[in-house]
This record gives sequence, structure tokens and C-alpha cells, in this order.
Amino acid sequence: MALVRKKGMNPSSWCMVLAGFFWVTLLTSISVEASTTDQASLESVLQGERPSINGEPTVITIGLFVMDIDEINDVNQRFNVDMFVVARWYDPRLELPEELREGKVRFLAVDDVWTPRVLVLNDRGLTPQLREGVEADDLGNMKYQNRLTGELKVDLQFQEFPFDVQRLPIEIISYAYSTDEMQFSTGSAFISEADKFSIEGWKLKQLEPIVDVYMPPIDGAKLPRLTYTIEATRDSAYYVLSMLVPMSLIIFMAWTVFWLQPSIVPSRIAISTASIFSLIALGVSIRLGLPKISYLTNAEIFVLGCTLMVFIALGVAVIGSRWANADRMEHALKLNAVARWVYMILFVVLAFFAFD
Repeated sequence: MALVRKKGMNPSSWCMVLAGFFWVTLLTSISVEASTTDQASLESVLQGERPSINGEPTVITIGLFVMDIDEINDVNQRFNVDMFVVARWYDPRLELPEELREGKVRFLAVDDVWTPRVLVLNDRGLTPQLREGVEADDLGNMKYQNRLTGELKVDLQFQEFPFDVQRLPIEIISYAYSTDEMQFSTGSAFISEADKFSIEGWKLKQLEPIVDVYMPPIDGAKLPRLTYTIEATRDSAYYVLSMLVPMSLIIFMAWTVFWLQPSIVPSRIAISTASIFSLIALGVSIRLGLPKISYLTNAEIFVLGCTLMVFIALGVAVIGSRWANADRMEHALKLNAVARWVYMILFVVLAFFAFD
């Protein structure tokens, strides 16, 4: 008590000192704990751990704007695309305390933050046009965006060529996370101005995006997949004018042999052989515009049918000429008369069978 009185302190002062020491210690402990938590969150970001709330899958929302498709290559089965992609997700570890929020966007390197590790599955040469990076706001909302141009693979089906309808997919998957860890949002947006694309010979329209599962054939893992699709309808007017109409005219040219007298052998044979050569040349030009496929397209069925009909016309012309030279002119004329109608009926049946 003497010491206390000597320093001018009383018991109440000691109580205030002890209480202050207690609060300072408590606040320091809380600050250290918060700092430790922030440090742990930062380390988890740097180590590439995905952001998760209560162990739930991380939801990724993709926005895709297709600005142009300028070519569909039938032979190589590729299409050229120019598109802008935006990916959004939430990372609570990068959310700032209220006192530090300034409403500014931070631009972070891709290697310094977690990203969904996605790729375009049918990519055959896409090139990013913008600087790689991720934007983060004060609330931990993340955004990656870039413009991609280049070729994508497409499995074209030519059975109904030249009246075919194709589907051009843009398949996005995550190669690092399963469906239990990451999911694409069903609200992912798809925007395009398909009617303004610079491509010629096709009519395009966009379809609704599809969220499903992709299973690699190697390990059977279930990976999230988001597929954007553009439907392409071939403009068949060019092929009708450059292929079907000329081929039909060749058939009609071969048909004229049945209107000539059976005794006029040179002219009948010349017309038939000229029709055959013309059909062969036209058929080859059609085939060169398609890839090497193992099945016949409708156009090829039509070409083969027309070629067979021209050979039939040649055979009938030879038979009629032989009958005429063998004093069987009446039979030769009847053969001509029947062949005129049967030939045209066969042509109508062939066209219906090939393009129905």
C-alpha cells in the first residue's frame, strides 16, 4: 500500500489498467486470427484450390457472343468462327473487407487465381485476341473474358446433300474438375446475329445451349460440358442450278434418241455416248467438293441413277438399230414408243427416291 500511495495509484486505477490489457490482448488475438485466416485463404488461392461454400460445386456462368462465321469447309469439316466469351464465378476468398472496398476492379494474372480450367473441345486453332487475365471486384465476383478467332471441328453429315442441314457445335468442358466439383450454369447466355454473318451459301440460326456431362473414353470421368450450337441450312439454289438442272438436261438429251428413226445409227450412238461422258464429268466435279466419305449422298445417288439411265438409253438405241437393220422396223418403232414414256417415268421415280 505504501508503494501504491508513493506512485499515486489506487486500486481502481489498477483495475482499469488490467481491463485495458485484457482488451488489447483480445483484439490482438482476433486480429492475428483474422490475419491467419486471410493468409490461409490467400494460400488456398495460390495453390489452385477451387472456391467452395460448404463443399458445394462451383458454378460457372458462361456468356458467348458469336460475332461471325465466315466459312464452312465441307472437305476438311471445319468452320471459322469469331466469338467473344465471358466466364463468371464467385470466389469468397478474394472478397475485400468493407473498410477496404472502393468499387474498383482488380486485374489479376491467370496463374495467380483459381480458374475453372475450361477448353473448347472441338478447337482446331483458336487464337485469343485480348490479354489473358481475370477481373475481380470488391465482393469476390470473378470475370474472365476474351475474343477467340479460328477454326473449330464439326462432324458434317452429307446424306441429304445438297439439301442438308448441319449443326455447328461449340463444346466447352472443364478438363480438371468433375461434375461434383464444378457445374455450368443453366442460365449461360448465347447471343449471335446469325442473319448478319458474312458466310455465303448457308442460312444460320442459333439454338438453345445445352448443359450435360462429357465422359472421356479413357478413364470414364464425368466432366461438366456446355454446348452452344448453330444450325446451318445449306442454300441449295446454287447446286440446283449448277448440278441438278444440267444433269436433267443431259437426261433429256439422251431421251431424244427415242425420237429418232432406228435406222439413223450414227446420230443415236453419238447422242448416247456424249450424254455418258457429260454425266461422268459432272459427277466427278460433285465428288471433288465433298470429303472422302464411306456412304452415298442423295446427289451421288441421283448422279449414279442418271448415269444408269443414259446407259439404258444407249442399249435401247443399239437394240433398235439392230432390229431396223434386220428388217424388223415395226418392232424397233414400238420399242422407241415404249421407251419414250418408260424413260421419263424412271427419271421421275429416281428424282423422288433421291431427294424425298
